[in-house]
Amino acid sequence: MSVGTMAFAAILGFTSPAAVADAPAALHPLDVSILFPAPKDAADLANFISVADLADAGGAPLVPDPLFQEFLAIAASDAGQVAVPGGTPAQIGLPDAVKDIRNWFVAGIRVDVGAPGLSKNVMAAFGQIPQVRLILQPVTVQGGAVKIHDRAAHMIFSFAKGKAQSQETCAIPMLSRIDPDLDHFRTALADFASLRDDLAKGSLGAASISTEGPLDVHPALRDAKARKPFRDRLVAVLGKDLSARQLGAMAAMGLPKSAPEPWIFIAMQRQPGTGKLVAVPSPALDGKATAELVRFFGDKVLPAPVSDNLNETMTTCFRLPGDRRGVSTATLLNGTASEQDTIALTATIADPSKSHFFNTDCVSCHTETRLLRSRSPTTSIEGVAEAVLPKDRWNVRNFGWGLEPGGLRPTITRRTATETDEVVKAANELLQEVQ
Repeated sequence: MSVGTMAFAAILGFTSPAAVADAPAALHPLDVSILFPAPKDAADLANFISVADLADAGGAPLVPDPLFQEFLAIAASDAGQVAVPGGTPAQIGLPDAVKDIRNWFVAGIRVDVGAPGLSKNVMAAFGQIPQVRLILQPVTVQGGAVKIHDRAAHMIFSFAKGKAQSQETCAIPMLSRIDPDLDHFRTALADFASLRDDLAKGSLGAASISTEGPLDVHPALRDAKARKPFRDRLVAVLGKDLSARQLGAMAAMGLPKSAPEPWIFIAMQRQPGTGKLVAVPSPALDGKATAELVRFFGDKVLPAPVSDNLNETMTTCFRLPGDRRGVSTATLLNGTASEQDTIALTATIADPSKSHFFNTDCVSCHTETRLLRSRSPTTSIEGVAEAVLPKDRWNVRNFGWGLEPGGLRPTITRRTATETDEVVKAANELLQEVQ
């Protein structure tokens, strides 16, 4: 979101959920954070979901191509540029094949009961917007071999209702407050629970598959018999519960067209009323910059973040940069730090009750796990399988396919795990409410 998964679309009010009967059994982390393996070859792509294949119940695309092209154009526009002292501005590059929406595949799906966070203090400040986030990455085929490009897109579908309400004057422009549509979202949660139940029954092409355990590549996607039926069922669930009108926010991350670094992050939202897609200033920068980069040569993080994740109140939106108090991984990337300082700083970044889109920069949430592992290798990271934790300094992915020796590999960070833990608890409470 993001922070880590890009919770910036959540601005907002909260209403009590209505009760339902026949609540399903408890969900597990793997039921709400679904990671695909990296594709092996061209034939393997049949087990993956191109975003162009996704349509709503009426047959309309979930991500219309004109809107997706608008998204790519903003990522490659001046709004996506980052000034580099003494050099050419950095910008995400898009090879021609990457501009084809059919070449963007779902690397991960994250179900979120409420962005930007579910702790009481965050919800009191920012409210709650349930979301389903699709993490997309471009995959092209060259001579029968697949090439995963080190770019990513987040498509954020929100469950909201009611008219936008007026909001206090804010130092940083943002959406007005709206109410979450928890009834609709509960239906979507139940569909993911039903999918989990059918896996356990062995109804999707394989023997019983359990979704208990730490975050990892989803077990159904690692099973040769279940992979395609599970993929097809995911397509049906997404088409049933989502529509293009819910697609209110997006984010992009990627490399320049022909350089190994830097990685550039930019967030976008659709304006209420017009539906026009615009770049969003990052609240954790200066409130004006719409893009941020991280690199390993020269100045490591640009622009320099001005985080606010150590203040007692969470309303960064109402605090100008000079009044903020916080930490970011730019401190670690730009200099040396003790092991204990690294542990403390990255723990703050990984804690969604303290750090979120409105007070922490994107680079911090995408580098905290790798920096912790490099400087304190004995610190335990709970809730994530070792095989998918980031290992290489070039891997800045939170949830998806990140760059490791030999190519792009499935990756999950500690930040993703802590967010998922919040979501699982809240999702199960929502599902268990009965009349």
